[in-house]
This record gives sequence, structure tokens and C-alpha cells, in this order.
Amino acid sequence: MRSAWKKAACVGLLAAAALLSGCGSEDRVAVVDYQQLEVRSEKIKGIQQEITAKNKEISDRLAQAEGTLSQEEMQKKVADARQERAIFIQSKQRQIQSLVESQSAAIAKEKDIGIVMHKMAVPAGAVDITDEVLARIDGSSAADNNKK
Repeated sequence: MRSAWKKAACVGLLAAAALLSGCGSEDRVAVVDYQQLEVRSEKIKGIQQEITAKNKEISDRLAQAEGTLSQEEMQKKVADARQERAIFIQSKQRQIQSLVESQSAAIAKEKDIGIVMHKMAVPAGAVDITDEVLARIDGSSAADNNKK
């Protein structure tokens, strides 16, 4: 009696989960391969080069100050440099994410796609819009450069 109740409850929970999760809905899923964008996009490569240049600038500043400051002052300078580096990297990562998300959202709207996810999160069965996002990112990059 007790196991029949557990089985019925389990089946009920599974049915509710299936209904709430949207099984059978008509929403299409698309994926974007962020790794491919990082490798192929000139705009994203440019942002990554900005990060590399900032890291070099900070390292050079620390190297110059190394012999002239006390150990305590140097530790404070290193801590400040780490914080500056982290803030800069975060802002550039947000810039890349915003760029990819805005272009992905525009493509999803045009193609009537319900959700766009990272390619690594979806095993199969989704529409890959990486090439279109790449074209828009680099295309908008070229358009921005022409305006300047």
C-alpha cells in the first residue's frame, strides 16, 4: 500500500515537472560557441589585446616601483594593482558578454528563437548561430570604426 502511494506520488511529480518545464513547447533553442567567437572575432581579439596591454602596463609599473619602496609599501602597491587588474578585466569581460548577448538577441528575435545558450550547455538539437553572431560583431565593429 505504501509503495503504491510512493509510485503514484512519483508519477504525479514527474507529470507536473514535465508540464511546468514546457515539454512539447514550440520554442526553438539556439547556441553560440563563445570559444569560436574569441578565436575568430577581430573585435573580441581587440578587447583581449586591451587586457594584455593593461596587464603589461601594471606589471611595468610594479617593476619600476620594486626597488624604491619599502616591503610594506610594495605589498600595498601590489594589492592595489591586483584590484585594478581585476576591475579592468571584469569590465572588458562584461563588454564582450554584452556585445555577444545583444547580437544573439537580435538574431534570435529575427529567427523566432525562444532561447540562446552557450554551445557547451546544449548537447544537441539546437540551431548554431555562432557564425551569424560573429558576422554581426565584426560587422558592427567595422561600422563603428567608419563612424569615427
